[in-house]
Amino acid sequence: MADKGMTLAIVLLVAGLIVGGGIGYFAAPTKTETVSTTVIQTVTQIPLKGVTVKLGYIASDTTGLETGKPYHEKIIAADLNLYSKTLGYGTTFLYLVDDATGQANVHLEKVQGFKSAGVTVFEGGGWSSQAQSALSYCNSNGMLMWSSSSTSPTLAIANDNLFRMCTADTALAPALANVMWAAGVKSIVLFQRGDSWGDGIINLLVPIWTKMGGEVAGEKIRYASESVEFANYLTVADQQVKTAVEKYKGETQRVGVVILSFNEISVILKQVSSYPNIYNVHWWGSDGTAKSQRAMDDAPVEANHIGIYSLLSRETLTPLYQSLEKRYVDLTKQQYGTYSAYSYDIATVIATSMFQAQSTTGATLIPLQMPISNQLFGAAGWSKLDQFGDRAAPPYDVWGFFKGATKASVSVIMAQYDPDFQKTTFVTSVLGYTPIGP
Repeated sequence: MADKGMTLAIVLLVAGLIVGGGIGYFAAPTKTETVSTTVIQTVTQIPLKGVTVKLGYIASDTTGLETGKPYHEKIIAADLNLYSKTLGYGTTFLYLVDDATGQANVHLEKVQGFKSAGVTVFEGGGWSSQAQSALSYCNSNGMLMWSSSSTSPTLAIANDNLFRMCTADTALAPALANVMWAAGVKSIVLFQRGDSWGDGIINLLVPIWTKMGGEVAGEKIRYASESVEFANYLTVADQQVKTAVEKYKGETQRVGVVILSFNEISVILKQVSSYPNIYNVHWWGSDGTAKSQRAMDDAPVEANHIGIYSLLSRETLTPLYQSLEKRYVDLTKQQYGTYSAYSYDIATVIATSMFQAQSTTGATLIPLQMPISNQLFGAAGWSKLDQFGDRAAPPYDVWGFFKGATKASVSVIMAQYDPDFQKTTFVTSVLGYTPIGP
């Protein structure tokens, strides 16, 4: 561990020999006096001054890598280096970028690789399954893991080495239930990714939903995270929707599909048009499908048709956010969003803690993460963390897909949810219909 500064005491011993009288003065006694003087000079050393600091970044999958790599290298690292220069440190931040290829075990291997390279601070764990796979290793090896998008409630753990700039789904589940209820949904079909993230949301959502008076239409449909063929799952879901709609005498607004998916949503959408029942009811999602670039690129017609109303923490349009948005779009030609802003704020917290501690060691920096985050108003607004090291609960925007002037798909806000008043406000002019309500 490097110290903030090193004080060197330089002791100068000055000996003066004072001899009284001449050596041959009638045997007169000589008098010798020794005087010691201590001079303390303080020399301050800054361990990080002028050095290159390596930070880790693990993209969740190859799609995320396509934008995450240039974003971290060309924008985030560039801004950290400018910040360092302004402070007079001259420290250079360099990202070691890797790809978890959508697999939890690969993510763990990448984390272990960072450790072997002496890098103990990284942004990763973008998917909760990936964060879960590496958490024990990070705790045991003094590594600091930050996530911009892991939201599983099962990872809301106090005093561990994982910090999440996003809000855990302990806040999402009641918000999703209230938004669906306000729209008039009474029965839901559960179509979920089979991992700790999907399980965590469903385990919270179902009791909240049923307590409100809602129904769950049949058994939950849980697909393997590596699935690329969804015909069997869609067949079951289609029948569940058909039965539920019949119960409500053809009122399709009374039936909704809860879709908990990541980038595989585009594959699901390309296949779902062959299933008329599930294709013609509204789908309700989470951060995994909100503003999905893959859905807009690969399945625009299907995304526009279904809408997929997905909850995402409300963006705070700070001047910094707007500046980053322009730079990001110019660089990647993709939409900028909350999770990308979270990555920027993560880097700010990490760099600030390194400068304060003059250390790059994860174990040294961990105690500084919460107090620094709680004082930061960053690109995504106030980054206050709760007792588990996760972002405090925010209001939500409900994003959906919308057909504009062309056949392309764009993401727009269809509704907003205020958790303080449990109130949903629908933007009917964008939604295209008026929800029938409870």
